[in-house]
Amino acid sequence: MRVIVQKFGGKCVEPGGNELVTAERIMEVRDMGDYPVVVVSAMGRELRDWNEELESLLRKPEGARKLALAHFYSTAELVRLVKEIDPIIEPRELDMLMSCGEIISTVRLAHLLKSRGYSTVALSGGQVGLITDGFFGHARVIQTEIHQLIDCLDRPTIPLVAGFQGIATQNHAITTLGEGGSDYTAVCLAYALKNAQRSPLQDPIELGTVVIYKEVDGVMTANPANFPTEYLESGQGPRTIRRLTFDELCAMSQYGADVIQAEAARMARRYELAVAVRNYRKPEDPGTVIDTFTPQPGAPAVTGVADMPAMAVFRVPDSTERTNRRIAELLAQARLNFHALPVRDGSWKFAVKKEKYRSVAEVVDTLLRSRHMHPIFEEGQWAIVTCVGEGLRDGIDTFAARVQEALNAKQIYVEGEIRDTISYSVLVHEAKRKEAILILHDTFVTDPSATPAG
Repeated sequence: MRVIVQKFGGKCVEPGGNELVTAERIMEVRDMGDYPVVVVSAMGRELRDWNEELESLLRKPEGARKLALAHFYSTAELVRLVKEIDPIIEPRELDMLMSCGEIISTVRLAHLLKSRGYSTVALSGGQVGLITDGFFGHARVIQTEIHQLIDCLDRPTIPLVAGFQGIATQNHAITTLGEGGSDYTAVCLAYALKNAQRSPLQDPIELGTVVIYKEVDGVMTANPANFPTEYLESGQGPRTIRRLTFDELCAMSQYGADVIQAEAARMARRYELAVAVRNYRKPEDPGTVIDTFTPQPGAPAVTGVADMPAMAVFRVPDSTERTNRRIAELLAQARLNFHALPVRDGSWKFAVKKEKYRSVAEVVDTLLRSRHMHPIFEEGQWAIVTCVGEGLRDGIDTFAARVQEALNAKQIYVEGEIRDTISYSVLVHEAKRKEAILILHDTFVTDPSATPAG
């Protein structure tokens, strides 16, 4: 049997028509004779401008109900509902709460497909056999027991799996897999299916591409939201990247591109699990494919520009090299997404990605002060902008000088930097972030004369 793992983001399963399009993508796979394994995110999103969006929805028929379905069941809104009682909630209970959004979406989609005549079953992360290390908020999968999943495929029944969650080994507590964790769920299941032991009398499993469905046509050379309207209308803006290497996928995910979760990207690379990012409304569009391909000679050195806006940046006064290494170790143990950047005065700044469900500043402050280190935060003032590309391999130092020259010419000063194998990142003021993205995209992505790295 040929198995296709399909993961659908929260927008894809919102009521009001989106979930009908998603159901079509699943039914198409089954009707072609393949076997879909469907991973589902929580529907909806956080209401960031409550009054404006609320008033807009309430002016429409059925507006109040759509508001409730599309937003009140989003993970961020569920967390808000509980934190209204008290902002401090035990991590165990918080994970249990945060798992609910995916379960609701999964049951709704399973029921929708069943109403169309397809045999389905909805499964939680624990029921599908994702066993984690029990680290609340950012658990990692350490074992898979997918017997029930394979039983579904053998019947055949379409399994729909709640993403973003697993179950701890010792106490069977529900644990979540970090922001974007439904991607991690999909890749873990793909790995488990690829390595599933089958009897010689059973139909062997052939794993197809893991398909990540979003609202966009694939991975873009930069985030279009950072570009002026005139750029987009003139065709100078970001374009879809049709193919990425695994290393490019990992670098872009690590440095802020909305591709797939960084942990999922690293796992896909480790086990060479081909991934496609596609628009769920465009079944004929191949989107972006990520696999083991080798870029052609003469391809642009820079594949894309990623960015991480309004970072929570901190430093520890009078810290030493040894202290900085210890800070990095502690942040990694807390499973915070951070970047250590040497800055111009010889000190280090630590940039920590803000998260939806917990205050990273409070976590860092508690973590370090208990060890007699006193971080000084500059929240929202800084951003990281990163150029990524296979063509930068073995040419980072030369490329770094070119980036700094291009930015300095526009009075954008690099306050810190990270030099990796195929990426170069700069720390700039948040107020200059979008301008820096445009300059680097124009110079190294759009301009064909910028092809060589060194």
